[in-house]
Amino acid sequence: MVTGGASAASIEAARPNEHLEKAKNVSKLYFGYFMSLLKSPLSKGSRIGEEHFVNGLITIILYSLILPLSMYFALRDYGSFMDSPFLTIVIKPFLTMAVFVFLMSVFTFCAVKVVGEHVSFKSAVARFGAILVPFIAIFALGLLMSLFGIYEFVFVLALGLFGAIFTVPAIVVMSYTRHSTSKFDPLYGIILTYVASFIVFGLILKGFIMNMIDTLGIFSSPF
Repeated sequence: MVTGGASAASIEAARPNEHLEKAKNVSKLYFGYFMSLLKSPLSKGSRIGEEHFVNGLITIILYSLILPLSMYFALRDYGSFMDSPFLTIVIKPFLTMAVFVFLMSVFTFCAVKVVGEHVSFKSAVARFGAILVPFIAIFALGLLMSLFGIYEFVFVLALGLFGAIFTVPAIVVMSYTRHSTSKFDPLYGIILTYVASFIVFGLILKGFIMNMIDTLGIFSSPF
């Protein structure tokens, strides 16, 4: 009985972990997708369809994570002054950033629909994520700079953030509407996307500033 149990256990241990194998396959596929778009973001990204919806979501998640991670490594010497530095600097900003970027993709989809193009939501998000790939590379450079204490990383992160905000929606909208015969000009759809995105960005920034004021006790009364 003991031998049989040990044999069964050894067979079970020898089996590859199904979830781990799936994760490896997904990572390999995504790496190929990422490198392909990094080499030719405009030409290949403009042809991406809803079959890459999951890759688009992964890209949005990575893009949203690298920025707070960079800030975390840059501020690691000040972490002792916070109760939960990783939660405060990484997790909460990551979730906020992910919501913001996803909303940008939703606004972009709405702009395409306003122009009158027939496009699925998954296709628009997938294409948005594809055009976002080069800005992940910019963020990755900023992350490396923060790790080595090069404080100019802030300018690199700003380029990656505002470059994406101004560039990605416009490219995605134009990729769908370049041959449009709609009476509603695509430029106005892009402008509406910018307006909606900056309203959300302003609300997020206001909330962040108010949270920092509460956390640090700025302007609080000494009495």
